[in-house]
Amino acid sequence: MSARELRALPDPLPAALVGASSVLLTQVPDIMSEKTVTTPGGIPAADFIENVDNHLESTKSNHEQALAKLQDLYSKYKFIESRLSQSKANLKGKIPEIKKTLEALKFLKTKSTGDEECLTDFELSPTILAKAKLKKTDTVCLWLGANVMMEFSFDEAENLLSGNLGTASTNLERIQEQLLFLRDQITTTEVNMARVYNHEVRLRKSGKLPAKAE
Repeated sequence: MSARELRALPDPLPAALVGASSVLLTQVPDIMSEKTVTTPGGIPAADFIENVDNHLESTKSNHEQALAKLQDLYSKYKFIESRLSQSKANLKGKIPEIKKTLEALKFLKTKSTGDEECLTDFELSPTILAKAKLKKTDTVCLWLGANVMMEFSFDEAENLLSGNLGTASTNLERIQEQLLFLRDQITTTEVNMARVYNHEVRLRKSGKLPAKAE
């Protein structure tokens, strides 16, 4: 029979990335939310700048410095978005694989109760298939990744695959939730940058722009 390869499923946000993103984003505290709230994936929330004058005064910065911090935050949000999108794409490719493997396993399980041989296609390579006859069997071999293959009973294999499918589906939902939240923060940051820039332009036109900080 053809055993499909099952590799380790990626987390919604790898532990190393969670730590890295937390460090990266907390390096710009002046424009992060100070509210203690639970956010998807622990991604820090960005506060909307309602009053640019108050924001500049509270952060003791000028327009150029405020824009630089916002741009830095924006770049880090985009970095996390890129990594999450990659994990989402990986999961979307893995879930159909697991479902197909489960279907093949259930087919073999039904055939194992009879004495007749089963004709199937044996995968020699991704593009080459050969015909094979399967005699009655009660075990299957599954690729676990890292060039490791293990033999399981039908029930053990079904439990393993069902667990992997459930984990992958849950992780995919979490990633989608994190991406939706992250895109809101990106939009907020883009609006904040526009507000600070436009505020500077208005002050320059009116001649009220304070001298740049040394």
